[in-house]
Parts: sequence; C-alpha cells; structure tokens
Amino acid sequence: MKLPNIYAGNYSLLVVVPLSLILVSLFLLPQVPYGIDLRGGMLITLQLKGTADQAQIQSALSGIGVQEAEVRTYTDPSGNVAEIEISTDARMNAVDDLLVKLDSIKKDIDASESNLARMRSEEKLSGKNLSSQIATEEQKEADLVKQARGIETEVFTASASLADRPLTTQKASADEIIRIQRSSTAAFKEAKDVYKENIISTLTSAAAFNDYKLEEVSATLSKLFLNKVFGVAILSALIATVGIFLIFRVAIPSIAVLVGAFSDIIMALGAMALFHIPLTLASFATLMMLVGLSLDTDMMLTIKTVKRKEGTPRERAYDAFKTGFAMTSTVIVAFIVLLALGMITHIPTYYQIGAVAVAGLFGDLIATWMLNAVLVLWFLENKYGKIFHMLKR
Repeated sequence: MKLPNIYAGNYSLLVVVPLSLILVSLFLLPQVPYGIDLRGGMLITLQLKGTADQAQIQSALSGIGVQEAEVRTYTDPSGNVAEIEISTDARMNAVDDLLVKLDSIKKDIDASESNLARMRSEEKLSGKNLSSQIATEEQKEADLVKQARGIETEVFTASASLADRPLTTQKASADEIIRIQRSSTAAFKEAKDVYKENIISTLTSAAAFNDYKLEEVSATLSKLFLNKVFGVAILSALIATVGIFLIFRVAIPSIAVLVGAFSDIIMALGAMALFHIPLTLASFATLMMLVGLSLDTDMMLTIKTVKRKEGTPRERAYDAFKTGFAMTSTVIVAFIVLLALGMITHIPTYYQIGAVAVAGLFGDLIATWMLNAVLVLWFLENKYGKIFHMLKR
C-alpha cells in the first residue's frame, strides 16, 4: 500500500492534531496514577476458591479503617484471582518520618559525644579549663536525648493506633539513644505486622481463598524510587539535549528533534492518565525506551531532510515518512502482542509496558510526522521569517 504524501499542499495544517493532543495531555498530566512502587503501599493477590464480591471486600476493609483500597477481580489460567491495592496508611508515613528524624538525632548525639571526648581529653592533657564548653555540649546532648524521647512517644502513639493495641518498650540500655531507636523500630515493626495480619484476617472473612501473596513497598523506599525516577529523567533530558545540538549544530532542526521526542512522552503520559495506566518502575523504563525510539525516527527525518540535497525538502520529508512509518508500525505490532499477552495473563508488568509503548509509539507517529517534520520544513522553506513578520504586525 502506497502512503499518501501528507506534505503536498498546505502541510502546515498537520500541526493542529499534535498540538491539540499535547494540550489535552498537559491537562491530564496531574491525573497520572502512581503505582505501588512509587507511592508506597501493599499489593495483595488472592487465589480465590470461587468468586468474590468486590464491594464486599471494599466494605470489609473500610470497616477496619482502610480507606484507600482498589479491588480488582479476574480469571487467569490458574483460576479466579482478586488483587487488592492498599495505599500506605498515613500513620505509617508519619512514623517513617519520625524514624528518619530519630536517625538524624542519633548522628547529632554521636557528634556531640565525640566533641565531649575531645574536649575532656584536651582539658586533661593541656590543663585548660574547658568546663564551660563541656557543660554547654552536655546540655546540648541532654536536649537531643529529650527530643528523641519525645519522638519515641509519638512513634508509640501512632504505632499503637495502627496496631489497635498497646505496645511494649525495649529494656533499658547503657546508651539511651540506642534504646530509643531499637524500641521505636521494634514497636513500628510489631504494629505493621499486626496491621497486615488484621487485613489478611478481614479478607478471610470477606472472600474464600486458597492462598495469597503480599507485596509491600514502604513510604521511604517509594520516595527513594521516585527521586531516582525524576533524577534519571532530568539527566536523560540533559544528555539528549546536548547530544542533539552537537550533532546538528543548528538551532531550529535541533529544537524540532527535541520537541518531537518530548511531545511523544507528554502524549504517552496523557494516555496513561486517560486509561488509568499507573506510573511504575516498569512503565517509567518504557517511557525512557520511547525517548530512544522517538529520537531515532526524529533524527532520521531531520538528517534525511536537512543534510541531504537531492529533490525538494517535501520530497525528502515524504521519503523519510515512508521509512519511519514502516519502522514504527512494526514495533507497534510487537508491543500490541505484548499488551494482549498482559491482558490475557493479567501480568501487570507486561500490560504496563505494552500499553505505554503502544500509546507512546502512536504518539511518536503523530509528533514526528505532523509536528517535527513541519517544523523542519518551515526551516528549510524559510517560513519562520514570514511567521515572525506576521506576529509583529
């Protein structure tokens, strides 16, 4: 089948489609859901004996104070399955933050003790009177220990609320801050264990199942993952920007390539928000892969159109379009197969990778050949001067 030459006639109208999709995607961007690994929480998979009532499971969990839970049921080759996603309880987040503060106080106390040891040694060896400085440092240490005891009380209060029962402190230790840390950590662990036991017990009464699997990502770990994700995204954007400008050394074609690639990602994120595909480590890796695939077609288009001289710019752009369309379509088919496999087997990783890749590659077709190509052709046909002249008027 011969593809029509979309650059014949008034090709500038092509930009309406990608620009509209980009605007809609930007509007949807805040609604992109985060998966368990980036927002923290638990994923419980139940291998059901028969069927299960989603509303009944939801109601049972609400009865023990679990408000943010998403219940899904489906059938796979092994039988009926229920998946329950539970967001991290706010009390867990609060205790996590308190334990981080406690760790920081422990480091400050260690530094204070080191200073005290140094000053006492110096006073003994040199005969200087450092009693005032020592007293100040001792008071500082005492204040830090007092602050740590206050945090311990907060940890126990939140943990007892989470476990819905009193918790016991650790036995006295020679080092008070170590006792506080161990006691607080043990209390939180006990509270989380009881909390999970209560959830499983509640699910047992709400649905009959043979076996279950529980995966948990703590709030601290999810924050680490999220920071890493944004760090990698920013670094990738910087490397791509520098690399493109070094290759082309001309502003407009370089910007066109980058606009095409970033438009692809924005449209993929918009599709994720629209179809409720969560942003997870797997889907983020797919987005990074899309950047590479998009840059590949964008650079092929720009090199063929800008660097080569045979024929007219529109003919060169059309030739690149035929090649790029065939390349991207082949990859789309492969990811549609993966998406179908993920939907049949209900393997979340397959589904997320397939869905994000298919959405992003369709976005790549639109962004590359309806936006990037138009920007490059405007550059080659000297239309930017006319546009700026019209804007001035």
